[in-house]
Amino acid sequence: MLSEDPRFYGLITVALVTVLLTHQRLGRDLDDMRWQHTIYSRTVNDTYGRPVALKLYQGKVLLIVNIASRCGLTLTQYTGLQELIERYEDRGLSILNFPCNQFGGQMPESDGQETMDHLRKEGANIGHIFAKIQVKGRKADPLYKMLTLNQPEIEWNFVKFLVDRQGKVFQRYGAHLEPSALVDDIERLLK
Repeated sequence: MLSEDPRFYGLITVALVTVLLTHQRLGRDLDDMRWQHTIYSRTVNDTYGRPVALKLYQGKVLLIVNIASRCGLTLTQYTGLQELIERYEDRGLSILNFPCNQFGGQMPESDGQETMDHLRKEGANIGHIFAKIQVKGRKADPLYKMLTLNQPEIEWNFVKFLVDRQGKVFQRYGAHLEPSALVDDIERLLK
């Protein structure tokens, strides 16, 4: 039997409103937590040292690669990355390249003009170029710590991470895999 006391209905109304508001707040908090676990929550520096918020790439499919200029894989990887840019950039693929000198000193060029001159000399239009970073170990860049959170450390130059439009890692590919082998997965994510 329901109470005829008007205070009872007032208490029920307050309780329902409190539950609804708490539910909405928890939903927003959950969305914020999801955001923090995407690459879009990160800021990196471009090759000239300017900060770039990765949220600028939100809604795009991303291929993140640690590059090196003097690796035995360099020329075939550059060619493959350029082919992906030419084929998919207009459809929403962006390639984010992070020079790294951790593997046999194979990226000796300094950031900025020296790196850009190297890429021009090689005719390598491979996407966006960021500052040289470490991709493994204690001093690994926070972006790479996030990328490798559930996987082993980066083993060599040209390890590739394909990231979906929501900023989540879709797949990791080894250094020796040529970029053309990613076409099916890129197509799937671009649809």
